Amino acid sequence: MTILASTAAEAPSAGGAPIDQILVVAGFTGVVYAAILWVLVRERTGHRTLVGRAADAVARLDGSPRWFALPLTISVTGALSGAVGLYWDVSFHIAMGRDEGPLANPAHYLIFLGLIAIFAGGALALALAKDSLPRRTLRISRTWRVPVGPAVATAVALFALLGFPLDDLWHRLFGQDVTEWGPTHVLMIGGVLMLPYTMLLTCAEAGQVSASRLRPLLEWVAILILAAGPVAFLLEYAYGVPQFPLLNDPVVLTVATVSTFTLAMYRGLRWVVTVWLAQAALHGGLVALNVWAFDALTPWPPLLLGGAAVAALLTRRARPTVGYGAAAGVAMALGMLAVEYFWTQATRPMPWPVEMMPWAVLFSVLTGAAVGAIATWMHQRLTAVAGDEASGAQAAPGRSGAWALAAVLGLVAVFVVNVPPSAPEPGTARVTVGEVVDGRATITVQVDPETVADAYWFEALSWQGGGSVRGDLEPVGPGEWRTDVPMPVDGSWKTLIRLHTPLHTLAAAPVYLPADPAIPAEETPATTGPRELVAEKHILRREEKEGVPGWLWGTAYAVVGSLFAGLFTIVAVGYSAAGRPGTGSGISGGSGRPGGAPGRTTSRAPRLVRRLVGAGA
Repeated sequence: MTILASTAAEAPSAGGAPIDQILVVAGFTGVVYAAILWVLVRERTGHRTLVGRAADAVARLDGSPRWFALPLTISVTGALSGAVGLYWDVSFHIAMGRDEGPLANPAHYLIFLGLIAIFAGGALALALAKDSLPRRTLRISRTWRVPVGPAVATAVALFALLGFPLDDLWHRLFGQDVTEWGPTHVLMIGGVLMLPYTMLLTCAEAGQVSASRLRPLLEWVAILILAAGPVAFLLEYAYGVPQFPLLNDPVVLTVATVSTFTLAMYRGLRWVVTVWLAQAALHGGLVALNVWAFDALTPWPPLLLGGAAVAALLTRRARPTVGYGAAAGVAMALGMLAVEYFWTQATRPMPWPVEMMPWAVLFSVLTGAAVGAIATWMHQRLTAVAGDEASGAQAAPGRSGAWALAAVLGLVAVFVVNVPPSAPEPGTARVTVGEVVDGRATITVQVDPETVADAYWFEALSWQGGGSVRGDLEPVGPGEWRTDVPMPVDGSWKTLIRLHTPLHTLAAAPVYLPADPAIPAEETPATTGPRELVAEKHILRREEKEGVPGWLWGTAYAVVGSLFAGLFTIVAVGYSAAGRPGTGSGISGGSGRPGGAPGRTTSRAPRLVRRLVGAGA
């Protein structure tokens, strides 16, 4: 312990958080876990708690089981806190660079409290699960069974919370990756992204045992979060400082559009319209908070109108089959692209070039078909869990599951192809720095015209000096371009030339980089002369350590990738188990009512699932 404390205390700011901040975060987390454990033990041993009384009061007003409305409301509050914090956090890093630890960045408080609240909502539902349980339950002990949805939500939240300690460990091993798409960052955001799926499953389970007044509202909120979640992965694009290929912008937007509006489509036109209006208002509110309350940078979120319009047209003839879902997903993807292309040209900082659109259509269509099939499979499972046969015909579970699994593999392939940037060919750019006035100068760049032919972007960027400045490079002669605005070239600003060529190549040349003893790195002065075009990440993420063994990188990515895959696996298993066909038996407490009639079931589910998910006591 002494060696660990000494090492942590000596770590520079680019290599991990100070030990005192780690202890504060660990202590607060321990207090929260202890409080949740206390409620759990008291409730499970028959002692009433303040949380239990509040849950009972909400349950009486709503007509739902005590494990439903209050815990889900706590989780939704956490998701909102996390979204506000994420918008602020990405802006903070673009404007200010790396932080000095988890407590030095105010946005981290909102993200961390949001993840804690999501976990608390799931865990408290497990503690309160005594009355009116659904047919399929997860056995914790001989006398303790819980609904599958809250159990899945708790597990997913724990995975997301692992992102905080893993993030600090990642910085110590590899340096800080100041990008939203860092592996541990994706793990935390992904945990929140899984929340709406667990909410929908919990709502379906509650539908078995009660006529909850809040159930439709909470289902609607879950689908609303589905629209906001994937869009959160695109904040660097919305701020104009993406660090990954531009093709990921339409692909991730396809995931958001199709997952949201496929599930809304099966519920009717009113759902499609109100969800789109609400997500537009939500993003508007998040932008307003970021700009006016936090005095931060202004993001330009996507519109999602094209996909919503297509979904609205499809609602009357919607059939919940995997084939229809895949076809609807393709149509929504095309509708989204048609509107979003013009929206990017009008408002967003990284417009989609027309040269990219054939590839955007190809990958968005593949993504739309896959996501439409997966969302339809989920709708089928939710219908089976809720026992709502009126919502549509049920396909054979095995066949639908096989198609959904194939869709998942196809979706993974799309991201494997498009996410990693390609290294550029060796090249140079001659940079001329004009007269410096008030720390800014016009930049002229000379490169081989063939190097920038069909470029998705070719620009100057200054960031992490207290804001962000983007300069368009306008042609002024053969093979010569000049920034349309003076660029910062002193202080803590980092200024570079950025070049993105088809399909995935990201290159950059430094113009000015300050000295950074914590990395350590020497200054790149803003002088006229040649600059080598290198992989962009070496400049944008100069805090990453060099010389780290390849096996260590591979192991770290495999661990984080396995955790992220675990998020999806847990949700998929939960949907499969809770929606198994056949009759089971419900469990009711003293004041609850039965969730189903006793019966005997047969299942082809794996032995582990059959053991964990039972049909009652």
